[in-house]
Amino acid sequence: MKHMFPLAALLLLTSTLLLSGVPSKFDTQWIPSKPEVLTYRSQGDQGNGLYQISISRNDSIVQLYMNIISPGFTKTVSSSMTSEMYPLQSVSKIIVNDQITMDTRCTYEKDRLTVSTLMMPYNRTISNSPTFSGSVLDFSQIPLLVRTLPLTNSSEYSFTALNPQTNNLMPLTAKVLGEVLVLKVECVRVEVNDFEGQSIYTVEKGARHRVMRVEQPAVHRVTELIQ
Repeated sequence: MKHMFPLAALLLLTSTLLLSGVPSKFDTQWIPSKPEVLTYRSQGDQGNGLYQISISRNDSIVQLYMNIISPGFTKTVSSSMTSEMYPLQSVSKIIVNDQITMDTRCTYEKDRLTVSTLMMPYNRTISNSPTFSGSVLDFSQIPLLVRTLPLTNSSEYSFTALNPQTNNLMPLTAKVLGEVLVLKVECVRVEVNDFEGQSIYTVEKGARHRVMRVEQPAVHRVTELIQ
């Protein structure tokens, strides 16, 4: 569910995570065949908005859709992946002030991903085909990361991430901070650090593993599930 609205963060389009020291199997069995749609209200110094995410699973394929809307900014993302969380493809589109449009397409092979971003009205295309070893996660899967990891007490996970602003690899970590009660729902708090900085996810312990709340202290942004 990560999102930030400043123009500097718009290159969030091509984020890819390369796993290191993570579980050999993610838990995706809870994802329903009928789309699960969650809607969030996001508030921060850089503007307020709505965020919606839809997830469904058909046979061995997981489909994910995201939509972010705020004044002067919209972002839509669609992606598909295997039930083992290996990405197949993703498409992302950002529109800023009805003037700047960025379309990004990502496809995945065994050890290579291909990323292409078209920026309009500049008619500029930025492409890259980095190679990797081991498993790989597309940026669109970040909202699923804390929902599919085994979040036991004090568990920690480390990742290697591709910074979408520089296309350089950088570390990403996820750490369980403890438990908390939110709207009478038992939850786990998870600290995630990546190229966007620190985010604190509050994740439901129950079978649906819903993200109830996301805090981004550096930008004073709070995103909460609308009941």
